[in-house]
Amino acid sequence: MHTLYGDGHYELMAKATQGLSNLIKSIVQAGITTKKEYKAWARENESLLKKAFWFPEDEALPPIHSLVSAFFHPELPLIGLNYTPVAHNVLHAIPQGWTLPLRVCRGVIFDREANLVALPFLKFYNLGENPETALDNLPTGMAFEASEKMDGHLGIIFNYDGQWLMTTRGSFLSSTGKLGCEMIKKISVLKGWDKHPELNRITLLTEFIHPETRVHVQYNADEDGFVLIGANNLDTLHDYDYNELLFLGKIADLSVTKLWQGSSLNNLVELMKDRSVQNREGFVIRFANGLRVKVKFETYIGLMVKAKLTYTYLMNRMISGNLERMLATLDEEIRDIAMIMLGRIMMGLATQGTNRQKWTKLYNLVDLDDATSYFKQICRTFVKHMRG
Repeated sequence: MHTLYGDGHYELMAKATQGLSNLIKSIVQAGITTKKEYKAWARENESLLKKAFWFPEDEALPPIHSLVSAFFHPELPLIGLNYTPVAHNVLHAIPQGWTLPLRVCRGVIFDREANLVALPFLKFYNLGENPETALDNLPTGMAFEASEKMDGHLGIIFNYDGQWLMTTRGSFLSSTGKLGCEMIKKISVLKGWDKHPELNRITLLTEFIHPETRVHVQYNADEDGFVLIGANNLDTLHDYDYNELLFLGKIADLSVTKLWQGSSLNNLVELMKDRSVQNREGFVIRFANGLRVKVKFETYIGLMVKAKLTYTYLMNRMISGNLERMLATLDEEIRDIAMIMLGRIMMGLATQGTNRQKWTKLYNLVDLDDATSYFKQICRTFVKHMRG
């Protein structure tokens, strides 16, 4: 049997994308044209989705229809597939749910004839996030590149019917996507590709840096724009390495993300602990076999956690078993707040009575407006996990 990053990688990718293409055909045949229609259709076609996504039979997994959404272009005959927040939040603890076809659904786009139009990155993980990226499981002795991870929005740039478009991971109508399309029209990006029409079959993956897309890192005005971070060939499914990106960037007149000049994986991992490093996110490691792994500076992780320090976040971290590591990235002041919140969570867990009484107590940790169905689901999962 081929492993994902072994000799049969492209064979598996071809099989996964063909299955998704068949799914698109079914969506089109059903006359689906909106996200709302797709959502209802998906609930009624669970078995079809399971087949398309190679979904295992496992009672611990959420239903497949809750893990994938479809998005539709308002004018062009284009359909995108994207994994949902449920997949992002729940499958951390159930990595077998991340099948290859589901990992492909990171903004993959087809036309309504089921032809592949744009192929973004496979979903890839942070160092130590799951067995695939555990430090001890990474390839030993294999060459790798580590490129700067920028802190903007992923801009998926592709050519459709002679025009260049940019979309974000799950929407043709996002403000970032609209802004990116406007910038493509105004600047000289991709003009050089007129002499290389064969390159129109390449999806350019960029970090879109703009005042409206910045998250935690502050960039100078002269750094705004598109930074090339990856590319995929639609015909061969080839994933371009750094030297190939430099060639594409020169043709397209796009800047390319910077390459780390070190050679030791252990040194790079150790660098992430340097708290003197400020205003940088980290790196993406790409091994020669195509495996990608994210590593982030602890100072950046601290900013991320501070920004999303919620009861949901803390319970999810306790479920996944990496709470201690996340807390270690926080400044002392923020960590104290986290400990107060954790105390309230544990008091709810210690409530006398049934599981239902315990998670009902946890529901009251937040205001009524914030007690969403997702929050309540996390409370129930947390109680069952902690008592199990």
